[in-house]
Amino acid sequence: FMDKSTNPGEDDEEEDDDDDEEEEDDEGSEDSDSDMDGSNTEQEELSLGERCDKFMIPWIGCIQEHRNVYSLISNAFYQKDYVDPLEDTVPDHRRNPFSKTDADIGERDGYIIKYIGVEVDLGNWREHVEADADDGRDGEFLDDEEQQQLPQLSHYPEERHLINAYAKFRLTDESGQPIEVAYIKDQKGRLLGFDSFTKRDGNGAGAGEDGLHENKETEHDGSTSEHVKIHDGECTFHIVPGETTSVSAYAIYRGVRKEGEDGESVREDVMYYTPDIPLPGIQSGKK
Repeated sequence: FMDKSTNPGEDDEEEDDDDDEEEEDDEGSEDSDSDMDGSNTEQEELSLGERCDKFMIPWIGCIQEHRNVYSLISNAFYQKDYVDPLEDTVPDHRRNPFSKTDADIGERDGYIIKYIGVEVDLGNWREHVEADADDGRDGEFLDDEEQQQLPQLSHYPEERHLINAYAKFRLTDESGQPIEVAYIKDQKGRLLGFDSFTKRDGNGAGAGEDGLHENKETEHDGSTSEHVKIHDGECTFHIVPGETTSVSAYAIYRGVRKEGEDGESVREDVMYYTPDIPLPGIQSGKK
């Protein structure tokens, strides 16, 4: 038998309280379900583009505000992911220096450096050096210990000062093979810029797009030869003041495919490179 309260009506009050609590729980559950349904409905009403904009617009704003930092980050990423692995596939016997034998090929004031197949333009660096001289800084260079004290990209995304420079590459080598990638490195082997010149036809020839130059050879009588064309591509790279002391230009051209030892087809790419090109105006005493 169940024990009953000695106070009349007490059991009825307890049952009423239990009923009220159950009703409150049911109402709370309904409100929660309603909130979840509203949230899901709101998400469903947003288009894919609107959901992407929520994250992409702030990211684009960050890139626009810190363009130089992102350029350095991008160079470091592509060097590890693309340039270095491709370079490692080219053995030493297929690595050749750019030729510099013609009488009209050479340095011009130290800021335009010409080789057969590549021309490096340091004109903007010259302006930087002249501005430094006017300010009495004379192209100071930071040694390794001083460079280590600079803000690191991964910890302090502060804007870095970069100087744009340019290198113009021949888009086909002497055998007519198209260029795969052209790039510039500094004295420590760090990538300063690269370009694959994707706007070209299957023969590596450009069609006048941005970054591509079509040169027509001039005959002895002054007429222009339409059947002989040399195509060049311009690669932009960035000099880091206080860090960069010299640059080197590289180009990897697609080689012919040959059957390897395992029976698979292997492309035998060829690399051309310049020696280190010292940046004019840097104090040697600081190195």
